[in-house]
Amino acid sequence: MSRTKGKFHAGTLGILIIIFLLLCIASVSAISVSGTKYTGSILPGGTDTHTMTISIGSGEDPTDVNVEVYGFGQSMGQTYTPLDPANDVSPCSARSFITLDNTSVHLEPGVAQIVKAKISIPKNVGSGGLYALIYIHALPGKGKSFTTAVLIPVMITIAGTTPTEAGSITNLSVGDVAIGQPITVITTFKNTGNYHYYHAINTVTVRDANENLVGNFSTQPSVYASIPGNTIQYIATPDLQNLPVGTYTVDSKVLLESGTVLDEKTATFTVKTTYIAPITESNITLTPESAGILTSPDGRYSVSFPQGAVLGDTVVTLKPYSSDKLQAAPAGAKLGTTSFEITGLNGLLSRDATVRVTYSADDLAAAGGDASQLKLSYYDPAQGAWVILPTQVDTQGTTLTATTNHLSVWAVMISTSTTGTTPGVTATRSPIPLVVIISSLIIAVIVTGKSIRKTK
Repeated sequence: MSRTKGKFHAGTLGILIIIFLLLCIASVSAISVSGTKYTGSILPGGTDTHTMTISIGSGEDPTDVNVEVYGFGQSMGQTYTPLDPANDVSPCSARSFITLDNTSVHLEPGVAQIVKAKISIPKNVGSGGLYALIYIHALPGKGKSFTTAVLIPVMITIAGTTPTEAGSITNLSVGDVAIGQPITVITTFKNTGNYHYYHAINTVTVRDANENLVGNFSTQPSVYASIPGNTIQYIATPDLQNLPVGTYTVDSKVLLESGTVLDEKTATFTVKTTYIAPITESNITLTPESAGILTSPDGRYSVSFPQGAVLGDTVVTLKPYSSDKLQAAPAGAKLGTTSFEITGLNGLLSRDATVRVTYSADDLAAAGGDASQLKLSYYDPAQGAWVILPTQVDTQGTTLTATTNHLSVWAVMISTSTTGTTPGVTATRSPIPLVVIISSLIIAVIVTGKSIRKTK
């Protein structure tokens, strides 16, 4: 018995060491900066200094960094982006009022360097706020720091003046109305005042032709400040259920955290065929000893797992996946409107599952009314390609059925291929990654060891 235990523990330890060596990733440190934001108040004609301490970790290679002053821009997703002088045209720009005592810094491991930014405000500067970004970035090939750039927001309040918090919705649009896909409402908004504000909120309501509320949505308060002169977007997905044919009105508001409405705009969209909302998330706990069926609450999608499909207890989840996030279809094929995601397994199933999907009227329309062109497909990140599977089509039940060992992002694809594969991609059982094989061996060894102890 002791010899058996010894072999068990030694074998398990050996496999664990192999996995550790395969999966271990060397830790890395980063450029570190203190003084990561300036939010001071300066009188017209006054000055102030902002001090930044820059360093790298003790395990880093020596690194050279540049320190530069840029305009304060924002992406549509609200993140801060540096603007070069040619594009920094805001009357609220502070870029030209900031000078640095050092623009090129050499960093040795564990030795901090100090850079000071002097801010000099003209007497006739105006009112509200002034904005710039200090951009600290490593030079290419001059070290191995993991973080290669740091942005320091400079947000100056002009003391003794009155700030104006204002904004305008410059565009309101509604995305495509497709069965089984969320309806997105995009509000494009510009800060037209002279001062920044945090925690703005976008609220969206949808009403039918009789003014009945059919859905609404509120974003979380923005974690980024809205900077004067910049344009950002809010993307809302109202909680719409199935909608009959008709015309609907969308109302969008952007508000301050206090509840003050900065602007409001309305738009309309039309539902031409009965709209069916996306599936809601559902899950199942699979065990190696039992079969199981994971079904969406509305019954449109299901995944049947045979006994032995997983090697240990596993929670598998079926959830919606927006079609606008899908990778482009391969040559000779095009995407339908149905998409979803199956998650929960890091690797492949031990035995194939059966995926069954009710295709929509929009899918059929995309195929020109020819249901035989509808195929089930999944996206394989490892190959960077779609795999279109051989698919059984039931036109009476309007269902598509395929087998797979791959849990991933799925979509209905329109393809005339008789083999059900993308060009250059074979829809065969995917090779099992080495990590999955080793993990399986560990489970097998542990289970065997437990069985041996029990029999002894």
